[in-house]
Amino acid sequence: MPAVDASHDNLRCGLCGQVMDAQHEQNHEEPVVSTGRSMEYVVIELRGATAHCQAVDEPSRMFKTGADVLAEQLGIALPNLLGCHYTCWETPGEYGVFRRAFELV
Repeated sequence: MPAVDASHDNLRCGLCGQVMDAQHEQNHEEPVVSTGRSMEYVVIELRGATAHCQAVDEPSRMFKTGADVLAEQLGIALPNLLGCHYTCWETPGEYGVFRRAFELV
């Protein structure tokens, strides 16, 4: 039985599938200090089960989220969501923006 040579079995990145080496690990390294900012949004439309939100200071900045989830995060009833102003902490991530710490304004 021939000996198994494991030298060709390079470790692959779970994110992009490339061969792992010191340079590659540095490319996917998480930042030491998590950047983020507080944003104020207003709910401009409820369409079905979706809430459409717009940034107060940057009207071109919009996103959609589950209306029931947003209402629960803000601690209000679903019918009171339309026109509601709130703030949240936004942190950029590899696959989008993460929002947390929702508070009514």
